[in-house]
Order: sequence, then C-alpha cells, then structure tokens
Amino acid sequence: MRRMHFYVMGFIALLYGLLGMAEYVMISYGLIDGWLEMYPADQIAFLTTLPDWVHGLWGLHATLALIGALSLLAHLRAAVWMLAFAFLSLVVLCAWMVFVAEPSVIALVGGGWLPWVSIGLVLLLSFLIYLYARQEKQTGEVL
Repeated sequence: MRRMHFYVMGFIALLYGLLGMAEYVMISYGLIDGWLEMYPADQIAFLTTLPDWVHGLWGLHATLALIGALSLLAHLRAAVWMLAFAFLSLVVLCAWMVFVAEPSVIALVGGGWLPWVSIGLVLLLSFLIYLYARQEKQTGEVL
C-alpha cells in the first residue's frame, strides 16, 4: 500500500490545479460565477484586460499545475518538470502583478498586509508541491 501522504499531497496538488484552471477558464470566458461573484468589478476588469502574454502565461501556469498534479497522481516523472514550470510561471505572474502592472494588484485590493500574505502563501504552496514531486522522484515513487 502506498504511503498515505502521497494521496494527501496528490489531492492538495489536484485541488490547487483544479481551482487555478477553473478561475482561469471563468475569467477567460466571462463566466463570473461562484467565488468570482465576490470579486469587485475593478478586480474583474483588471483580470479581463491583462496583456496577451500575461494571459497566455496564466493559462500555461493553470494547465501545467493541473496536468502536473494528475501526472503526480499517476506516478509519472513528467510531473516534476511540469510543476517546476508551473511554479516559475507563477513567480513571473506575481512579480508582474505586484511590480509592473498598472494599477498593481496590491493597490487594486486596497494595500495592507493581506495581499502580500496571500501571494506568499500561493507561491509557497506551488513551491511545496513541486518539492514534494521532486522528492517522490528521488525516492522512486514517481517513475
């Protein structure tokens, strides 16, 4: 029987990938439903008017995070590089949103410490999922 933490981490990675893809698809196709109804109109406008390269990178991140999580659960070695590129694309997206975008995402949500903590936690989760997949590859769990 597989170790229980593999399934727990696989579920967390899958949930992360599904939520990221769902948000990307809902924003891309104008489906302001579910948790997006809680977003203020200016945040929705910000997300729908992203530059093409940012929108493409966001789609790449969402796709790699989801397929990487599925690959991890299927014990495929490709999960490691997919999750690594998902994390790196997220770093670029966050850096752009905080330091380059006008208005920045920090200013858009009103400043304070909460957006910084939220961005940090999402980055940390993505990095930990990648580290877990890499460790599982080294121990032979991911083929």
